[in-house]
Amino acid sequence: MAYLSDVNLRAILTVLIVRAGGEVTITNEELYDAMMPEGGVRERFRVEETASGVRVSISGPVPT
Repeated sequence: MAYLSDVNLRAILTVLIVRAGGEVTITNEELYDAMMPEGGVRERFRVEETASGVRVSISGPVPT
């Protein structure tokens, strides 16, 4: 799996939100920083299939 389709992304987000207790709160500032990070470089998702599922991570700098 080299990329996340819209369906795969929605499924992964659903699992992560359920694990986080059913709600994730993100400020507008965090959202804008993720959409348009300093330097104009966008974070890229790395998607790896594992024996039991999928691992999604960010390659490059992790937003703080």
